[in-house]
Amino acid sequence: MEFVIAPDGTLLASWEWANPDELKQFLEEKVGPSGISDEEWQELSKRRRSMTSLQNNDEVPGTQVPKSSLFPLKVERIAEEGEENPPFTLEAGTLPPEITPGGQSRLYLTIRPDDENDAYFDNAEAAFILLSEAKGIELKKEKLVAGKRRRDKDIYPHSLGAVWSRDKDAEDLEFTATVAAKMGKGEEPLLLWRGKYRVSGAIPIISQTTDEVLISQIPPRVQLKTLQCVASEKEPAAPFMMEALLHRDSSDPEQGTAYLFLKVDIAGGYKWNNLASPAQIKVKPISGAKFGKNTLSAGKREGDDDTEDRILALKLTLDPGAEEISFEVATETWICNANQGWCRQFATTHQVTGKL
Repeated sequence: MEFVIAPDGTLLASWEWANPDELKQFLEEKVGPSGISDEEWQELSKRRRSMTSLQNNDEVPGTQVPKSSLFPLKVERIAEEGEENPPFTLEAGTLPPEITPGGQSRLYLTIRPDDENDAYFDNAEAAFILLSEAKGIELKKEKLVAGKRRRDKDIYPHSLGAVWSRDKDAEDLEFTATVAAKMGKGEEPLLLWRGKYRVSGAIPIISQTTDEVLISQIPPRVQLKTLQCVASEKEPAAPFMMEALLHRDSSDPEQGTAYLFLKVDIAGGYKWNNLASPAQIKVKPISGAKFGKNTLSAGKREGDDDTEDRILALKLTLDPGAEEISFEVATETWICNANQGWCRQFATTHQVTGKL
């Protein structure tokens, strides 16, 4: 993504995907000529982009690592006497085991070059991690291979993903990770470096309950009142929409339930990401009602091709004599685009209003 921001913080322009031609044109119109001829620009545009190969390896792009949902794991280096520190560090985090079919989960191991030594990867040979001596969990692979970036000196971290499942009744996990990477330091020659680490930690448990309901559990549409949902113009558009319906208890008209539907943009090739955290909703009352809880959590589905609606039930008590209801809904959810090959988190805000 590209953003052009003025010195005072004003957003002047943005593109969902990097667009060199549009960026060049915008800057020349707003700032001045670049001094690069059209012929030079065409030649520059032909150069290969700096990308990471994701074929036949375990590399996970940084935008697809669910950082906010990971539970950090303890990483301790196992060094032989007199062994020199490698020019990288290892970081580890995991998701809880309940989020994928069969109680499986995914952990993420990140090899981070040492900035102080100006370390960089040699992408002629891919870095890899050997996994062994696992306790409390079963690792689905013994070797994780990083992707190769198309750049001479690769100074960026490599994150590798591995699937695991919990041993029966295990509460803690532990395994050995041996990292091998061909790297350089500053002007020093390239060498094959190795580092051995012990990774450990408690197996995380999801303590929160889901507020999601099935379509069969809500009243017929004729008994529901449609509320208006307006997305905030201050935030980038997200590839899903929200619909809100209100049901009032016939035996006690001041009691009711608002049903919040999250609908992913199927036509655009989007789907929910079931390996990251489920959709989270925070509700802020404005007028007309009080809520039983202010934070709601959706559930997950099995499999990768999940486009089903999420329906969250929000219990509320209407204020006596209120003629309309108004509240704000802030949503955080992870979404993937199958056509473009990425997953990332979206945060949106909707204002929900309606006459009673």
